[in-house]
Amino acid sequence: MGFSQESDSAPSPEGAPVWTAGGDEGEETGWTGTFAPLRNRQFRMYWLGMLAYFMAMNMGAIARSFLAYDLTGRAAALGLVSLSWGIPMVLFSIYGGAIADHSDKRKLTLVSQACLFATAFTAAVLVHTGVIRIWQIALLAFVEGTVFSFAIPARMAWLPELVKGDELMSSMALSNGAMQATRVVGPALAGGLIALPIFGMRGTFYLVSLCYVIVFICMSRVRSTGVSDTDRMPLASRMMAGLRYMAAHDYLMLLLVLALLLVVLGTPFQIMLPVFAGKEVYDVGSVGLGVMATCAGVGATIGAFMVRSWADSFGRGRVQFMAGLGFGIGLFLFGLADRFYFALPILALLGLTSTSYMVINNTMVFACSEPRFHGRVMAVYMLTWSVMPVAAMPIAALADVVGVQRIVSGLGLSLLLALAAIRLFYGSYGRLDSLETVPSLKLEEVEPSESEP
Repeated sequence: MGFSQESDSAPSPEGAPVWTAGGDEGEETGWTGTFAPLRNRQFRMYWLGMLAYFMAMNMGAIARSFLAYDLTGRAAALGLVSLSWGIPMVLFSIYGGAIADHSDKRKLTLVSQACLFATAFTAAVLVHTGVIRIWQIALLAFVEGTVFSFAIPARMAWLPELVKGDELMSSMALSNGAMQATRVVGPALAGGLIALPIFGMRGTFYLVSLCYVIVFICMSRVRSTGVSDTDRMPLASRMMAGLRYMAAHDYLMLLLVLALLLVVLGTPFQIMLPVFAGKEVYDVGSVGLGVMATCAGVGATIGAFMVRSWADSFGRGRVQFMAGLGFGIGLFLFGLADRFYFALPILALLGLTSTSYMVINNTMVFACSEPRFHGRVMAVYMLTWSVMPVAAMPIAALADVVGVQRIVSGLGLSLLLALAAIRLFYGSYGRLDSLETVPSLKLEEVEPSESEP
């Protein structure tokens, strides 16, 4: 389809966006509706910036994990680096969300991108000079995690202010599609470049640095949408208001639990992919690692671009539940796969199902919350992803003892059991398909009075 109808205006942030399974009258649905937000020049520049951002993130993750495993030869080293990235996310995410709601999200995004460039360039120099050590990788991961604590709430809360409410799910799908498309290109490119003596690990990190420069340029061309929360409250009070807001909404808490399940039980396998690529399992090296991540990225890209159509046809709750079951089954089968070529289609299934699951979950988090709380809601939501590196540390250590394949199959079975329990005993899950909006709470219900500390 074409994109001849240009738009340069961002929607008013007043009022929470609403998304329904069948779409509103006059709204484009299905496949064509997925690409409608690209007519908006502001979103288009944002999306191009995200494309470069996700390319840098995926290439950097592959390079960092391969480097850590190459230096130590232990799966626990991958858990250590992941934990170093996750600790600041747990400590600072709530602060980052409160600051995002009370700051210019464009400026906060640009500052964070400059910091991410600095960390990637430092890693490149350390590798280039041959002095890189595992503790330095962990330290840089800690710095990057600190930056992400402020960058992610600002970037994600900025997105709904750039598009119309009925284009929210499409814009989320496109953003996720950009991330998944780079999972196809980024890991394969990183794995191939690492294997080239003329380029190697140092050249890969330099390329990651260049990608962050491109992100900065694209984001600088997106117009500021101002400050969504103008209340002059102390930072601690704004943080507590956000926590009260989430606790008062059953649906937001349900979506938080659903995200936590996938993060804790589903995503640790990604951290352990270098172990699968190593001599213990498939013995395919950095190139094979890139191929494995690419297969997962192909499936994820298909899921990102098709989930809008599936949700319109079958309902978001049903699609999310089936995607979760498919992901759990895929994990179980991946742990059983004893041949490299058997594992590749399973990785594609894992990418497709996990992405479909999370696109629906992320969209509903925005649809069920008010714009003035988006930064704080996303900060709490982001804590679920911060738990993943923390959970990955003991899981990775256990993999050194009992075997990484047994661990992954066990995680798949645990995810299946947890989803089945929620479906049976959590009544709100079955009502996601019919949910049109969540009533806004009164200001005094979530924000502290002047007498409150």
